[in-house]
Amino acid sequence: RRLGRKERTRVKKRILRWALAAVLVLLTAQAIWDNQNLGRTDYHVTDGQLPEAFDGYRIVQISDLHNASFGKDNSRLIELVRSAQPDIIAITGDMIDSRRTNVDVALQFVREAVKIAPCYYVTGNHELRDEELDTLLDGLETAGVTVLRGERIKVERDDQWIYLVGIDDPTLVTDKSKLYGAVVA
Repeated sequence: RRLGRKERTRVKKRILRWALAAVLVLLTAQAIWDNQNLGRTDYHVTDGQLPEAFDGYRIVQISDLHNASFGKDNSRLIELVRSAQPDIIAITGDMIDSRRTNVDVALQFVREAVKIAPCYYVTGNHELRDEELDTLLDGLETAGVTVLRGERIKVERDDQWIYLVGIDDPTLVTDKSKLYGAVVA
């Protein structure tokens, strides 16, 4: 049986809707997988300006957790960090998700992370727009994390040093004079 023009158009539209629905399902599944999957990428940085004492220095950077929990009490994430044998841990924002804030998940992670290596933290855009920012910052400091907001800190090794600088997201800071309180020398 041969389909008429209107019927062919209806069939094409139905196929297009199903194809779009399938693509949306696949994209959603990929996003869920990406948000629950842990990975580690190692970079080896060579720079003649870095002090020789920092050759082989290991920095683990953690970013954009958005309240995710990997295993009970973030045990999978903690084990991944531990396996890297870091000298320091740099936590670079968005530990919480401002749409569904859970400060306790973030603090549980850092309470374990500080047992591995010194931890340094800078805010992300989610923290800066969240009403629980002060609660998070107090909890981080209580856990032993160094919070850097418009300041720098000297990290020393064998009488040589580097500076870590923490600057809040400039697009979200209302008092711009607090942004640039630190200048790397």
